[in-house]
Amino acid sequence: MARTIPGLNEAFLNLEKCARSMGLVINHEKTVYIYSGKDTTLHHDLAKGNYIFKRVDNFKYLGTMVNKMNNRSVEVNARLTMAIRAYYGLQNHTKSRIISRNTKTLLYKTPIRPVLTYGAETWVLSKQDEHRLSIFERKILRRIYGPVMDCGRWRIRTNQELYQQCGENDFVKFFKLSRLRWTEHVICQDDDDLSRRVLLSKPGEKRARGRPRLRWEDDVEEDVARLGCRNWKVVALNREGWRKLLKEAEAHPGL
Repeated sequence: MARTIPGLNEAFLNLEKCARSMGLVINHEKTVYIYSGKDTTLHHDLAKGNYIFKRVDNFKYLGTMVNKMNNRSVEVNARLTMAIRAYYGLQNHTKSRIISRNTKTLLYKTPIRPVLTYGAETWVLSKQDEHRLSIFERKILRRIYGPVMDCGRWRIRTNQELYQQCGENDFVKFFKLSRLRWTEHVICQDDDDLSRRVLLSKPGEKRARGRPRLRWEDDVEEDVARLGCRNWKVVALNREGWRKLLKEAEAHPGL
């Protein structure tokens, strides 16, 4: 909302004034603030008139965890927790010998995986996060398909055998394809669209010393480079061309 305390005061007063004109009152018990920056002095609550706002390091907004360091692992942890709850809520069905494997697979694709992948198009995942999410997915698939008889002995199915049985891409590829679809959506928005402006903007400040953190745009560039695509921001403006690229990406073994 603001870059300075005076700017925050002004923004809050304008918000309160507009809210009261429409008969709305700010609930200070549910309103918090988060600070993102190097200033270490802002560790206290803020008092604005009759309101006192608590300082937090993260909060949930529209179902997504927002934190001051923009660390996606916090969101991944929250998504995993909710997906595990959804899985254990359906565990009697996944264990049932009456329900077919196709129905169990549909149960995974419909009420469990969407919980896990909500908002994943905007994620920047580390290798550790990808590994944890893949382990969770394979745990469910192994519960559904069970072991296999091989040379007179039962053995656990390999990862490749699991995805062949499922007939779907693994989680990492599913996630990357979803991100590429979202990329086309953002690029094709109007020039005044906020998401497009954020993507195409170039911050003026310099990055801090040390290895820079991986950006969402960096991951997209890496994915399209594996597909042999150059100048992806221009290619994404052509919907037919981008959909052709998505089909190539789905069949590409290295994505």
